[in-house]
Amino acid sequence: MKIYTEVIYFWDDDKGELVQESSKSYDYDGPLTLANGSEMAVEQVQYLEYPSNLGDDIRHWISFTGFDFKSKAPTLDIALYIPGDALQTSYKSEYESTSLGMMGKAVANKVGALSAGGFNAANFGTIIADSLKGVTGEGNKEAGMLLGAKAFETKLTGSKAIMEQEIGAVLNPYIVAAYKGPSDMRTHDFTFQMLPQSVQESKVCTKIASAFKKAMLPSHAGGDSPNAPSMLFGYPDEFEIEFTVNGDPMPKNHLNPMFSIGRSVLTACDLDFATESTALFFEDTQYPVSISMKLSFMELEVLHRGKINDGY
Repeated sequence: MKIYTEVIYFWDDDKGELVQESSKSYDYDGPLTLANGSEMAVEQVQYLEYPSNLGDDIRHWISFTGFDFKSKAPTLDIALYIPGDALQTSYKSEYESTSLGMMGKAVANKVGALSAGGFNAANFGTIIADSLKGVTGEGNKEAGMLLGAKAFETKLTGSKAIMEQEIGAVLNPYIVAAYKGPSDMRTHDFTFQMLPQSVQESKVCTKIASAFKKAMLPSHAGGDSPNAPSMLFGYPDEFEIEFTVNGDPMPKNHLNPMFSIGRSVLTACDLDFATESTALFFEDTQYPVSISMKLSFMELEVLHRGKINDGY
């Protein structure tokens, strides 16, 4: 677990609240005692890191903290070096091409003209009727003919094409870019190449891989046999992911020069224990000389402008 020795806040006028700017902490795995002298019963989460000189020779790293979906109790605490593919993210806004058609365009013009004067759903029918008159009026005779041929298409196949050839024109589809809103969550991938220098460090690396495997899979209880779990599976763990640069966590506010990652779930964990396509292990052990681990995370919340103010 982390013991915080310094937490700095600043007052955000826009939010009207205190916002954390930075903090300093260290990892502690020993026993805990309450102020009244009684021992505190807390399930310990083993802290794991690779390489072993994080915080000393290596001043930049990425921390993964896992939490149980229901109880929110910590389940995982791992720190790893920042890999080359970690410092990238993407922001998307999705639009689709929508054809308004001639009638739709006429209605849009009417609505736009009336919006300042109290447009509402009650007079929408009147707007459509007026728009139809405008489209099929004397000044739009050819357009009216094409609209009529289009309507007759269901009874006489090809009537629309015949009229288009006769007039030598086609109806303007009036294509617009319609905003669909947020349509997907942000994802982040991290590829770690762990090359332990000893058997002990290899054991730590395999524990790290096992911890991520366990955290991404569902829990279950009961069942008639080990091969037949209960009808319901428990949700996998959720993660908080934090960058530390030059020994200080990246601020989760507008002072963040890069980006923050929101609460996420682990969707894939790909492991490769081979070394240059060769099976290599430390002498007289079954511990691998290298582990390649690719982790894929998906955020749980949709991004919006307010999130950017929070450092996302």
